[in-house]
Amino acid sequence: MLFDKETVDLFKTVVKKEGSFHLPAQGNSMYPFIKSGDICYFNECKLVQLKKGDIVLFYSATKRLIAHRYYKEMKNNQQRQFLFKGDTNLGYDQPIRGEQIVGKLLYVQKRHTKLYVSSFLAKTWGKLIMSVPMLTIVLRRYINFQRRKKGGVNK
Repeated sequence: MLFDKETVDLFKTVVKKEGSFHLPAQGNSMYPFIKSGDICYFNECKLVQLKKGDIVLFYSATKRLIAHRYYKEMKNNQQRQFLFKGDTNLGYDQPIRGEQIVGKLLYVQKRHTKLYVSSFLAKTWGKLIMSVPMLTIVLRRYINFQRRKKGGVNK
């Protein structure tokens, strides 16, 4: 879903004022941790508290809100940039600036349960997906297989 800058600024204001906000997930880039239709709850993301593996909502250059896993900070012409990647994406996203960050994932509301990012399961999955790159390839192949099986289009 495309968003304009004013809407994204409104999301940032809401998270600062209310403490959190929620959005439904779309796509498979964070599968199986976040599935399409899950409700993602985000709170404020302070850059000084950002840790490798955190799932962060940011506004991309393509005018999309994306929630991906944080990998590292970089410097480009003395400007701080942040690198993210979806769990099933083979490559990293384009680096973003701090002002593009909207919030940090607090928990995912699944059909009958809440999965907090601070839980043992979530932390274990985050460490596993970040330390075993082959897992990304396996997940991507599984998603593509499921699409073909259902008659969908590969992306």
